[in-house]
Amino acid sequence: MDSRKLERILILILLLLNVFLLAVVLSDSAQARRSSAETVASLSALLRENGIEVSDGAIRIRNAPPRCTLTRDLAMEKRIMARLISLDQTLDQGGNIYFYSGAKGQALLRGSGEIDALFQSGAVSQTGRAESSARRLLQRCGIKAVAAENPPDAEDVGFYCTQDGLPVYNAVLRFSYVEGSLSILSGTRCFDSAEREDDETLLDSVSVLIRFVEIVREEGYICSRLDSVTPGYLQTITRSGEAELAPVWHIETDAGALLIDAESGSAENRLS
Repeated sequence: MDSRKLERILILILLLLNVFLLAVVLSDSAQARRSSAETVASLSALLRENGIEVSDGAIRIRNAPPRCTLTRDLAMEKRIMARLISLDQTLDQGGNIYFYSGAKGQALLRGSGEIDALFQSGAVSQTGRAESSARRLLQRCGIKAVAAENPPDAEDVGFYCTQDGLPVYNAVLRFSYVEGSLSILSGTRCFDSAEREDDETLLDSVSVLIRFVEIVREEGYICSRLDSVTPGYLQTITRSGEAELAPVWHIETDAGALLIDAESGSAENRLS
């Protein structure tokens, strides 16, 4: 058999193999979609049996995020301060408390993650809505955060700090604007360096909704509609300059929000 004919046979075999593998992948994908759809339908039926309607798209099959350990990084913190207040001077006040001053204002940052910053009048101008101005400032400083539920024309606005794009519900930064410029920034931030720890025992979105139904039955939580189920974190300071992020599920209903610990399944009330 000449080499050209052998080459064509090999190419044909490879093409047939690729077609077979593609068919297997598509079949598995379709089966996974059917399984997910069936799981969502079963959860929706369970909720309706307990008097809770389900908004379109409220239930998605997903895992809880990993636990995280956060550590304060003073070098990174100073870079943030340089962008925030045009840093000139740093003073170590002891007890892991640092005072920063600059052309635009001054800030006090503690080992608990608390921040209090006071700005010179007109030093940080408001451009457009307060929420938009605060978002641009956070981006410029390299602080990752997502807006809380702020009224459209509010002059005092809040942002949840985020880890891997997920909100940390008790790490909130609040911006107060007065006469077109930023006056005060206060609240609690997340530390700078993160170490992640995967754990397959954490409740996924399916397990947490079953737990939610148990809470409704046993603890008398009253609602009539489920709007969303999204992952996030709660922060606990373990020692000065260090913190742990515990994964939680944010259950949004017509009666408000409920946080459920992804490890213990307990209902949390630390939504800032």
